[in-house]
Amino acid sequence: VLGHHRTLDEFAASTWAEDVQLDGLDSVILAIANGSYEVRKKVQLAALEGSLGSTGEVNVHDEAVQRLDIISSAIFVDALVQSGRVAAIGCEEIEDPVIAGDSNLHEYIVLMDPLDGSSNIDVAVSIGSIFGIWRRNPGEEVNNDSLLKPGSEQIAAAYVVYGSSTVLVIATHSNVQGFTLDPETGNFVMTHPNLKI
Repeated sequence: VLGHHRTLDEFAASTWAEDVQLDGLDSVILAIANGSYEVRKKVQLAALEGSLGSTGEVNVHDEAVQRLDIISSAIFVDALVQSGRVAAIGCEEIEDPVIAGDSNLHEYIVLMDPLDGSSNIDVAVSIGSIFGIWRRNPGEEVNNDSLLKPGSEQIAAAYVVYGSSTVLVIATHSNVQGFTLDPETGNFVMTHPNLKI
């Protein structure tokens, strides 16, 4: 049955490739998908690997930082840097933004909560990852202030839910699409096309 669904790779290549405003967004979204695949594995094995519980630190919102917050943050930062399209990354687990690059290809700014609701892990309740994506202004110097963009300029958003299945939802100004991870192949396949409220 899964063979009849479009994969995230196919959707990204055919949908965003032709839109100049979204050039390179496919690489950013696929990096998020790859990161979420790795985070899902860590979440499922957390108790067995001794990754549950707090680090004893607190974040900027005075919330206890969980071990899996740090692990998830590192996974997503690495995936986004490796995409080659992200200029800067920020999240509450990182004191200073990660400056990934400033070439013409580094067109995106990503803010994220790498593991929202991570305190729920200890009791096996659904958790997720949340991403906001902005375009960097052409030629703009990349620094800490690069992350201070208004919500009205956001060009895409994504979230992942790690529950009975792993679901990735991606929104741009033109549409919202939902994909579900096929754990056997590691591919996200379209299961909720053209979501509307």
